[in-house]
Amino acid sequence: MQRGKFIVVDGLDGCGKGVIIDTFVEEAKKTGKRVFDVHKFWEENDFHPNPKEIIGNYDIILTSEPTFVGAGRIVRDELIAKNGRTYSPETVAGGYSLDRHILYEQLLLPVLEAGIDVYQSRSFSTSIVYQRQTALDLGREFSMDEIMKLSGNAFCYGHPMDFMIVPTIEDVSEVINRLDSRDKDDNCEFENLEFQLKLKKQYDSSEFREVFERKGVKLVSMDVGGTLEYSKEQAREFYNQKLK
Repeated sequence: MQRGKFIVVDGLDGCGKGVIIDTFVEEAKKTGKRVFDVHKFWEENDFHPNPKEIIGNYDIILTSEPTFVGAGRIVRDELIAKNGRTYSPETVAGGYSLDRHILYEQLLLPVLEAGIDVYQSRSFSTSIVYQRQTALDLGREFSMDEIMKLSGNAFCYGHPMDFMIVPTIEDVSEVINRLDSRDKDDNCEFENLEFQLKLKKQYDSSEFREVFERKGVKLVSMDVGGTLEYSKEQAREFYNQKLK
């Protein structure tokens, strides 16, 4: 059986990751593909679904990192929350690493092997940008290579995604405006203009690109600085060329 396609969308907070993934889903459903939203399962059950209940019944699953259960909930609700407590970049990266290792083992790898596609928001691509920049702001180096050597990240790196899609935007202040105007509130310490400006340089760097190119991952930039419809048009074109 042909392995499923693994697509990750990652970038600045508020840059339109959800718009891209939602457009992929819309296009998939037009052709009759069955989509399982893992977020709804997490909300209702507080644990990862059993792959056996998905295999044979769905063609695509939707996931994100950090997850909303187990270690992922600790990352969201404690390690990166605006709660007045500060954790080191190493601690935060370790939390993310553990969460994604469990996600891969319990869910992603079994469904991919069964031919099911995975559309995911964020991965270790987030850690090598966000936790590295946090360390730099503290006056020390926490390199991409060091972050990738964390056991969970190293494990996941051995099972690379097919496409890494990075939404790009020139005016970073626009992503902050989008965050301020949306109903969703992640209560995340990273959602401020100064930090997001620094992150943009990381995502644009050749070092970031090389992490994926070494594994044969196709890195795709998608301009989301225009209208909402323009972003959707690019996502539809990508879906019909690469994922249909």
